[in-house]
Amino acid sequence: MSNDSTWKSQAGFVWSLIGSAVGFANVLSFSAQVYKNGGGAFLIPYCMALFMLGIPLLILEGIVGHRLKAPLVQAYGHVAGKIGKMFGWLAVIACLTIGGFYIVLTGYAVAYTYFSAMGTIPADTQDFFLNRFLQTTKEITDFGTLSIPILLSTIAVAVGTWFVLVRNVKDGIEKICSIFMPILATIMTLFAVVVCFLPGGLEGWSYYLKPDFSRLADPSLWRDVFGQLFFSLSLGLGIIVGYSRHTGKTTNIGRAMLYVALGDFAVSFISGAAIFGCLAHISYTQGIPFASILTSDSTFEIGFIVFPHIFKCFGPLLGQVIGVIFFFCIFIAGITGVFSIVESIAGNVETQSGVSRKRAVTYSILAVGTIALFFCMGNASHILDALVPMVMGTNMLVGGLALIIVFHYLSKEVKSDPVWWSGKRLTLFALCLKYVAPTVLAIILVGNLTQEFASFDLYKGIRWSWFALALLASYTLSARHSKQLQHA
Repeated sequence: MSNDSTWKSQAGFVWSLIGSAVGFANVLSFSAQVYKNGGGAFLIPYCMALFMLGIPLLILEGIVGHRLKAPLVQAYGHVAGKIGKMFGWLAVIACLTIGGFYIVLTGYAVAYTYFSAMGTIPADTQDFFLNRFLQTTKEITDFGTLSIPILLSTIAVAVGTWFVLVRNVKDGIEKICSIFMPILATIMTLFAVVVCFLPGGLEGWSYYLKPDFSRLADPSLWRDVFGQLFFSLSLGLGIIVGYSRHTGKTTNIGRAMLYVALGDFAVSFISGAAIFGCLAHISYTQGIPFASILTSDSTFEIGFIVFPHIFKCFGPLLGQVIGVIFFFCIFIAGITGVFSIVESIAGNVETQSGVSRKRAVTYSILAVGTIALFFCMGNASHILDALVPMVMGTNMLVGGLALIIVFHYLSKEVKSDPVWWSGKRLTLFALCLKYVAPTVLAIILVGNLTQEFASFDLYKGIRWSWFALALLASYTLSARHSKQLQHA
């Protein structure tokens, strides 16, 4: 691997990985989950899950990319042949799908940063978001019309992504993430400090950290914890593998992944503090019980309906300033996530098809952009409701289990890496990865499948159709490439 295709520094690699991990899940979803699940009662098991599952899986994906110097499909093929490549292609197809709606959701943040700066968000934020911006239809079968503001914002995100990714990783992703992620961390920290000085804002810490221990007995809390963790760290999709293949020989993967996990949690925690401070201020000034402020657990309704309404309570000028800062932070979280998703796809296209990096990035963005068109239509929110439980739920659990079985159990090169050993004994992270992680993932997967097959509707039909088509495409791609190698 040439010097141009490796990270310039370990710090740049870590910032890029944090940019990959930090996304809407950190700025919006984390706070919503904490609010929904009893404050500190969510934080306690989340920290446990991060230690027992998140960090070990991050290290595993990092070691796979670092040792095998290959993106996910090639790495799977190296260890498990054609069957392994099927799991790799399944992850790539999942990334294509996720990229299709993630690039659109990042476009939401672009549009709302502009709307906030211009002061054009009306008092009825729900009608504005659902009817005028999204132009939401009532049924998933009613496509509705194409939202021009969303389309234009999505195109802007796609073009910006292309210009960053056609460069090598150190001149593109590393340079941008090394600027954007410290900016995001600084802004959110200042935001969290400032809201403490608002009337009632300091009470947000009490609501945020005080645990309702009775919630720990609720199985849904634990499901939300592990779902949030997988979603936040982008586990099971090969994204970390794709970034880690560009590391140099001296990179300390274990230390880097520990920094990534802590950085990801820090952004989530600080964002939560800022948001809870805002909610406490509204509770104090408007006389609304804190537990009654949010009535929806939809991440994007909270981000684009509830918070624009909250910002109006700060007055015209301050509300605009806070709105711009808030949505710009969401944009940073989104665009760095888009970089990692498209990089993961392009890396596999480049190595499996033998095309140049520029062509691979171009093809990948065109494919993601084509899928994105469906999420610019009026039924986009319904399609998301149908696909997300599979693409970012069941499928990611399958991907996580496959990674552990193939690489930690079957790959001698990966499982013998010094990161897993302390002398002749396995480290605690290695033990968690070997025994705890697969057990927990299997239990959650069985629970998800049991819930899925308890009933059937159109939404479940769509997501299982996606899974069937993804499996068929994965098998076809892995079989086709294997034949090409035989004839070569």
